[in-house]
Amino acid sequence: MSDQSPTPFAEQLAACWRMGRTGRSAEALAESRRLYGLVQDAEDGPGMAECLTQIAWFCLQLGLADEGIDCAVAAKELWSQHGRTHGHANASAIYSWLLVEMGLVDEGFAEAETAMRLAEMQPDQGMLAFAMNAKAIALMYCRQDQLAVPLLERCLELVAGFDLPSERSLYLTNLAYSQVSMAEAAESRGDMAEGRRLRELAIVNNDRAIVAADGCGDSWSLRTALCNGAEYHVLTGNIALARTYLARWEAVAGAVGLRERIHYIYTSAELLTHAGQLAEALALSEEAVALAADNANADHKANTIRRLAEVHEALGNFEQALGLYKQFHIAYQRQMGDVTRRRAQLVEMQLQTRKLQARAAVFEEQAGQDALTGLPNRRRFDAAIEALRGSRFCLGILDLDHFKAVNDSYSHLVGDAVLRRAAELLNGLGWGMRAFRLGGEEFALLFPDLDIEPAAAVAEAVREAFSRANWSDLGPGLRVTASIGLAAAGRGMEQAEIMAIADRRLYRAKAQGRDRLVASDALEELDLLA
Repeated sequence: MSDQSPTPFAEQLAACWRMGRTGRSAEALAESRRLYGLVQDAEDGPGMAECLTQIAWFCLQLGLADEGIDCAVAAKELWSQHGRTHGHANASAIYSWLLVEMGLVDEGFAEAETAMRLAEMQPDQGMLAFAMNAKAIALMYCRQDQLAVPLLERCLELVAGFDLPSERSLYLTNLAYSQVSMAEAAESRGDMAEGRRLRELAIVNNDRAIVAADGCGDSWSLRTALCNGAEYHVLTGNIALARTYLARWEAVAGAVGLRERIHYIYTSAELLTHAGQLAEALALSEEAVALAADNANADHKANTIRRLAEVHEALGNFEQALGLYKQFHIAYQRQMGDVTRRRAQLVEMQLQTRKLQARAAVFEEQAGQDALTGLPNRRRFDAAIEALRGSRFCLGILDLDHFKAVNDSYSHLVGDAVLRRAAELLNGLGWGMRAFRLGGEEFALLFPDLDIEPAAAVAEAVREAFSRANWSDLGPGLRVTASIGLAAAGRGMEQAEIMAIADRRLYRAKAQGRDRLVASDALEELDLLA
């Protein structure tokens, strides 16, 4: 699902991912952790990002949300540093889902929006579907199923023409879940016919999810859909059929994660409750409560206590049931407190990230290299121009046209990619020219040992290279041009003087309509006289 890294570890990473996609999540998690150590030693940034993304996904499957969140955040940062929009979208979608799992629905929804914006910049429809699914999950958790269902239907349309059975299973499972929630809402309004129609539709879609997961060997998706199917049939009174779904669940090969185990146990307890086997239901419900106590999932702790209370109520143990309902209320309050605590931790994590970025900026300045573009920075420029004092040289100030509009229309991530691409163009042109990043979208071009006319010829070639370059792979319809002001160093001229002349001519290039070079003050002087 992520960018395939140009790395010696690419085949091992792909094999690890296939392992996870066929339900061997515990093995895949161990393998991805091992691979992370190797790519870290090799200083393989994209490989590290891919490993961290995989670890986050396997943690989600296995119910290890805390570790998953840490890895997803680190993966996003690495993908961004390496300009990999596809990988960043993937990590953001997984991060969104993990946030929702921990009860941070608002933050999860916002992150899913980010994932969708990133995915929309790529041609990969499967990635867009996965990001859209993350947004639908956030909506499902806050009971906005009428908004989630169209998104999930769109996910299925996006992957319809591709061989992606595991993804189809995931989206069908979530669609069925939302349809059941809508059925419950319809029945609470007294519209029993609509509720029955939605439940029947959900069962059909969930069965399609089972077929898709079984066909591709995705045992994690298969177990989820089988448990959900059993629950749907229990709620429609078809206990015998629900038992066959749980029997199939037990026959699925592979290690079972804590998240899956809890789901299976409380579904089994619900079946036994409806079947009148209350003693067995009680034992399973108590086991589910004990397991959920060690799980970070926002719903499991409270819901398992509630279901245990319902079993005691069915047994006539009203005092125990009342006590458990009180525990449910306390657990719900604690869950809200946990959400507040986790939100505070998330804010602190983001603050630490910003501090680290600020520290990195200091180191970058000290090192004399711009971290984003790899070009020499303003510190190195000042030293270079000082070294040229008293010699023959020209200075160009290049500014990307309408760069703010790029950030506003395509996102700052695309803006960063444009700056990196601009640096690659400047480095690739050569011609005795030295390029520096002064800051923002502004670059300096130094032409040692050149007079104004040959320097102008090179600067014009630079401008044309920007104008001719294909930028559309960074964003649909994106076009980037540059304006340049060029000045020649006069005898005894200070740095501030030559920069002022180049800046004035850059301003003239902008005023004349941009995408042009100005290397003379003649036109300006005429305008001033006029």
